[in-house]
Amino acid sequence: MLRLYHAWASTCSQKVRLALAEKELPYEGVVLNLRRFEQLAPDFLSINPEGVVPVLVHDGFTLRESTIINDYLDDAFPERPLRPADAKGRARVAVWNRFIDDVPTLAVKKPSFQRNMRPFLQSLPEDEIEAAVARIPNPETARRWRDAARHGIPADELAAADADLRRMLDRMQEALAADRWLAGDEYSLADINIAPFVHRLASFSEYDLARDWPAVDGWYARLRARPAFTRASFAEQVATRDQKPA
Repeated sequence: MLRLYHAWASTCSQKVRLALAEKELPYEGVVLNLRRFEQLAPDFLSINPEGVVPVLVHDGFTLRESTIINDYLDDAFPERPLRPADAKGRARVAVWNRFIDDVPTLAVKKPSFQRNMRPFLQSLPEDEIEAAVARIPNPETARRWRDAARHGIPADELAAADADLRRMLDRMQEALAADRWLAGDEYSLADINIAPFVHRLASFSEYDLARDWPAVDGWYARLRARPAFTRASFAEQVATRDQKPA
């Protein structure tokens, strides 16, 4: 049995749900409401001491980190493969996955915090914020939450994140000018793993895909046309404590 601990608007949760949907794998979903700090509850911290989603449990085997989870799903359930069969194709997917983990996964957090988490945290009493931050295991994450509530993300950090996100789109534009999907003609985990970040940027007015990255815009349209995209429930971030799929 597959059990997925996830949050609707979490980009990393979205990419695992998309892989599960593409492979048509049934699973039990355990939804954590991050704005109610359910990821910091003792029962979840016993599953993931880092206090972050997603977490996959497969017949008692626990996996964290969304890219590793998706690789595992493709290996454990080889039907409907999401990576090429040949070594060169798999290497191209691996290169994209390394880039995704190193660049947009980190960069997207800062504008997301500034736009969505800061207004939410500012609506809370100071003692409630401090109580939640005190339970965050990762010091950097704790700092980000505290700064988002009190001061917002510094302008230089937002500018650096913006540069990284534009670099992602530029790199995609170059690849998609030659191929239908990121790693070639076949849809793969490279597309799945980057999908939530493009989806998030498409909701930000300063990233005009159709005007500035037309090949990415076409890729995004093809992605959204896939039935699995709808089944994966790419919910938007919300500014309240209620998190539900869009």
